[in-house]
Amino acid sequence: MPREAAPRQPLCADLDGFSLHAAMRCEAHDRKRLEQLCRYITRPALSDERVQCNAAGQVELKLKTPWRDGTTHLVMSPLESVQRLAGLLPQPRLQPPTTASRLSV
Repeated sequence: MPREAAPRQPLCADLDGFSLHAAMRCEAHDRKRLEQLCRYITRPALSDERVQCNAAGQVELKLKTPWRDGTTHLVMSPLESVQRLAGLLPQPRLQPPTTASRLSV
């Protein structure tokens, strides 16, 4: 599903399902900011608090916000949950295109 067009920001790109925000930086001596940046880029895709196994052995995913119909959790088999997560991963050796590669024709 394509993302809605967002206002363009300097040093930001959103192309073919990849997004890049290159305006974030920190000075070498700013250890607190560096730690924040490292924590941000290494955070998991799903919070451990939001994913649990129920008594029947199914995976329950708690949604961040309820859907319009009131749904607050998704319940699926372990295999289905892995299939859904695997569908989100980019193909092997697929890298986001760079500006240079898009400009060279």
